[in-house]
Amino acid sequence: MTFRIVQLTDLHVFRDPDALLKGVPPFRFLELVIHQLQQLTPQPDALIITGDHTHDELPESYTAVRSLLTPWLDRLWQVPGNHDDRAVLRTVFQDRISGTADQPIQFDFEAAGWLCLGLDTHVPGAVAGSLSAAQVDQIRSRLQTSSASRCAVFMHHPPVLLNSVWMDAIGLAGRELLAELCTAEPRIQLICCGHVHHEFHGQLASAAVRTTPSTGIQFAPDSETPKFVPGCPGFRIIDLTPGGYTTEIQRISTPSIPITH
Repeated sequence: MTFRIVQLTDLHVFRDPDALLKGVPPFRFLELVIHQLQQLTPQPDALIITGDHTHDELPESYTAVRSLLTPWLDRLWQVPGNHDDRAVLRTVFQDRISGTADQPIQFDFEAAGWLCLGLDTHVPGAVAGSLSAAQVDQIRSRLQTSSASRCAVFMHHPPVLLNSVWMDAIGLAGRELLAELCTAEPRIQLICCGHVHHEFHGQLASAAVRTTPSTGIQFAPDSETPKFVPGCPGFRIIDLTPGGYTTEIQRISTPSIPITH
């Protein structure tokens, strides 16, 4: 039995579908990503968004994202990023996100012998993220009640350093708490993140840490200041089985678009 997950991240959609972010049209690129996603065989059993649904955090922008995700609304799971408004996100996706107002947005489900957890690392008004001791205790408790032999975690901010001066400066506070849990709990085998707009491979105890390209603009990590590059948008495919997982990045081909710094 295989359970397929597609991870989308860092959509950065504006209310105006033709608005540009550093020369890139996030909504139009997301349309291309969605078109490619519709061609996948098999289709995903779950679609997970790891934050930054919009750039302007307006209701109309979230509604536009929701419209594009219509084919997968019955299997959609979400966590917020720094460019999200929890209350607005919750209102537009009220059939998928429980809770009220600015409460943390998290999820958990089990499939193919895996426990899949979504963590909220959003800090209102900040670019960097945070993971609290209470959240880590919740993960620990959930693992204790689960019979799943493996666990995958989905979050916006990576829980490891990327050796990138500017990206690590806007990283995750409290990552050492998750590192301690991963060391004590080897069932946590995969952590998928966004935020950094490029593909990265890391390790946290028994867990492979993977970041995923944005569906819009791409970042370059090899700089001391923010650097944007004309890379192709992409998404991550994760196939879970009782014996493990496989994962790959798919990118779309786009016309050459100048990047505005």
